[in-house]
Amino acid sequence: MKFGYSRTFLPVGIALALGAVSLTSYLAKAQSNAAEVNDMTGSWLFNLSRTAPSPLQFLTLTTFSKDGTFLGTAQGDGICCPAEGPAHGVWTKTGHDAFAATFDTLWHQADASLFGVLTVNLHLILDQRSGQVTGQFSGQLVGPSGNVIFPLQGTLTGQRIRIQ
Repeated sequence: MKFGYSRTFLPVGIALALGAVSLTSYLAKAQSNAAEVNDMTGSWLFNLSRTAPSPLQFLTLTTFSKDGTFLGTAQGDGICCPAEGPAHGVWTKTGHDAFAATFDTLWHQADASLFGVLTVNLHLILDQRSGQVTGQFSGQLVGPSGNVIFPLQGTLTGQRIRIQ
């Protein structure tokens, strides 16, 4: 049995294949842009202004994963003592442009003994036009025996980290 193709079928087949590839890449890009516009997924640089227990400004780097996990590190992490470790937590969408996250960090002394666990709650609003985030944070550092060492609160702004 001999297989053959018509001269009309080959150009039509090639045109359909190219169209499918173009449409697939267009849809993938559209989905990527749509997710970026109204989603926290990705890495961010945050500027935090702490108001309690005392005023302080500092930077954090955070990553919001698609699966709802959160990782972060703050300016000054690892400076002894007590030293603060990286943040581990979760995040979720709470409204059209609203998000919430909760994370914990371990604080330790120079001998690696536990100083306390800092739990922080974030309430974030994403501005779709600018791609920036604003919000508030609150939490507390709790010692190994369950005593509150200090409360924490303040405001923040954030910018998505992009390829340059």
